[in-house]
Amino acid sequence: MADEGFRRLPDDVLVQILVLLPTSSRRRFRLVCKQWRDMINERTPERQVGTNVLAFITQQGSCSRALVFDNKDGLRRRHAWMYPCSHGRSKIDLVGTRNGLLCLHEIVMASGNGGSFFSAITVTNPITGETLALPPAPRSWEWEQMRSPGKYSFGYHPTTGRYKVVHIPCGRRQAVDALQVFTLGDDTAWREVPVATRPGATYNLACEPISVDGRTYWLDAFSLRVMALDLEDERVASFAAPPAAWRPGPIPADAGWKLTNVHGRLGVVVAAETARVEVWVLDGGGALPQWSRRHDIAVEVAAAATFGCCIAAPQLTHGGCILRASRDPMRDWSAYRGWGRRRLHWHKVGSLTGGGGQLRAVKEREVVMREEESDGDLKTFAYVETVEPVPSNHGCASARRL
Repeated sequence: MADEGFRRLPDDVLVQILVLLPTSSRRRFRLVCKQWRDMINERTPERQVGTNVLAFITQQGSCSRALVFDNKDGLRRRHAWMYPCSHGRSKIDLVGTRNGLLCLHEIVMASGNGGSFFSAITVTNPITGETLALPPAPRSWEWEQMRSPGKYSFGYHPTTGRYKVVHIPCGRRQAVDALQVFTLGDDTAWREVPVATRPGATYNLACEPISVDGRTYWLDAFSLRVMALDLEDERVASFAAPPAAWRPGPIPADAGWKLTNVHGRLGVVVAAETARVEVWVLDGGGALPQWSRRHDIAVEVAAAATFGCCIAAPQLTHGGCILRASRDPMRDWSAYRGWGRRRLHWHKVGSLTGGGGQLRAVKEREVVMREEESDGDLKTFAYVETVEPVPSNHGCASARRL
């Protein structure tokens, strides 16, 4: 790439060309040669783009909403996008966000118990309106795959600059023999990636997968190990879960065992006790990854009894804050609509030093959401407003929404 034509260009001209490219493209051009790497590092520093909190509310058979809040005070609504369901028995979930792109998953369940389903994956940039519809992931004739869409994750590798959608199909006894991967801009069909490095791998259905820093992670159902797919070489590895996971006793479903994003690293939230939540962060993703306990948060017993101890996921942190998603107790059982209104809180906390100690929430504020917006399942994501194009794939349906 760095041929004689580029060598004749003055450095100032080449820099002016590079600054016009998206940040993700400049990262890839650092690999051309040492001259380009030094020039990009020194003369085209990445712009400090503010990261906002995106709250995604999923409503069955109705309309899902993506609410983006200002990154300065966290209270002012910056964007509000609506994604209506195509069917009364469907729901739209947000799989993940990367560089301003949103990956949406709509599933339409058939009537009756244990029926089949229709599943659709789209990747969109809500700022430009550009949308790419992916082909359906193939299914086997196993009963488990016929009645369940499996789990999806949306990842981005910072070195290769490739976006990948990962599908985790679940077989008998939650077995995961192979993953299905779709690379935006390259693939026209889903590719099968065998889980050859760990035969007998399974998937914990209660813990959503997550893609962080070029890897897709999920939790093994029976061995309490974390599985990791490298999005560059597409190899699967595994390592032990944090020590807190081995504590005896049941873990409250609303509080524990969630894979989260903690300042760009993999985090695991574990409810050690009814009124205590631990946050462990993965330090290093090499052959010997290590866990460090980053937060040890006390939760009021009264709040835990009213669904108030729910830790937000998959995005747990924003700046120096931890996100907490509470749920109002129902006052009228006859008006059941998803166990009450959801609320999103920001807690200002610090970090543990030396792996010990306990933190208190010294400051809290609630993100303002209208009542009709907060009725449903709530997830949190990091969002950066960009005009990053959606990589096009030959053979995939693309469209531009006005």
